[in-house]
Amino acid sequence: MFLTPSALAVILFVGFVLIVALAITHMLMRGLKEKQNAYVSFAGHVNEFLLFMNREGFLQDATPKFIRDPLYEQICQKKSFEEILTAEEYVRLNEYLKGAESYPDIPFIFSFKGESDVRWYEMRAVLRKTFGNTYWELLIKNVTLDVDSRNQRDRLQDNVDMLLQNTGDFLWSFDVDTRQMTLLTPITDEDGRVIPRSVGVQDVHSLFLDEEYSMFERRINARIMEFRSTNQNSEENASIRLRVIGPGKKLIWYSFRCKVYLEENSKLAIKGSARRMDLLFDNPIYDEVVNLDAAIGTMLSFPDIRLFCVDRENRIVSCNQSFALDFKFANPEKTFGKRLLEVVRPKYYAFIQGTLSEVFESGRAKSWKGPFNKENRLLWFNAIPLTRADGFVYRVLGVYIQMDESEFRDNKNFKELI
Repeated sequence: MFLTPSALAVILFVGFVLIVALAITHMLMRGLKEKQNAYVSFAGHVNEFLLFMNREGFLQDATPKFIRDPLYEQICQKKSFEEILTAEEYVRLNEYLKGAESYPDIPFIFSFKGESDVRWYEMRAVLRKTFGNTYWELLIKNVTLDVDSRNQRDRLQDNVDMLLQNTGDFLWSFDVDTRQMTLLTPITDEDGRVIPRSVGVQDVHSLFLDEEYSMFERRINARIMEFRSTNQNSEENASIRLRVIGPGKKLIWYSFRCKVYLEENSKLAIKGSARRMDLLFDNPIYDEVVNLDAAIGTMLSFPDIRLFCVDRENRIVSCNQSFALDFKFANPEKTFGKRLLEVVRPKYYAFIQGTLSEVFESGRAKSWKGPFNKENRLLWFNAIPLTRADGFVYRVLGVYIQMDESEFRDNKNFKELI
């Protein structure tokens, strides 16, 4: 048979094209194989794989070929879920596949017990039909870490809820812009029962007395100003003790703590906790029977003990003779109604005022002992809250005594006493 030059040229061209196509196909297959082999280095970290199964539930193919997963290894060996899942899980799988076409966005979560532990998986299914052949494409993801993390969070939340309910404490947040207070966890009563509607945004007037909320807001404002100036919480352990209006309008003492945060949008956020204080504060004085205004001026009229009482506006309502004489007042009544700064020397005022303010806010007595004013001079100072019958601190009693170390040196009588 004789081939014309044109026919020969066509045959050579077609042969060249086939050789090039085979070369390209070989290179593509080799590249694909190399990419598949890359999974070997990460086989223990690949948590997704794809299964192709016929309508009868038998495995036809799986990818990627290199993956270390107990379910993947078992399905490649057994070729069917029926032999590797429990009877209960297999029934659930069949029910899921029946409705997979109607609800394609709903995944199927199931467990598989391996040799050492239980693994959790998420499956999504799509039914394919090609050339008269129908098969399932199953995308399976190992979600064991997600399930374990969720279980740990649930257990942690259960522990927190149990702790808060048993102690009567609660968590709260405060919106700096709207001045709204939100309770993040519910308040419980004395029997540990949750008080209805005690979670979410609260009406502060139904939660606090007006004077108590004023104290709370002042503390919040101080913490905000401190954070803006220093960009940090320098008094994270500072607390303020307030009364919360409980069931039946009962007033319950709580110790409030908070921390200022800076959110991503540069907005300040405040979150804190409130610890229930079931015990009475130490050294409370109630003004029910005695007239303190008359009694304080005559009590403790010793020459070495100074005693004074101030209200919430730092006005002196009573004092003894020793205190008045210390500041050049012949009669104690001359100090009544005056602000503390008008009577006490400025260098002493800052020290005394700081202690009094802390007692007003905390409702607890405070004592201070140490050197004062000059060398060898000692001061013992006590501030005691005066509390109304409803628990509100409306005055503070200050008592102090000054001593000189030299008075106890080379003192014969003192030596005999010790």
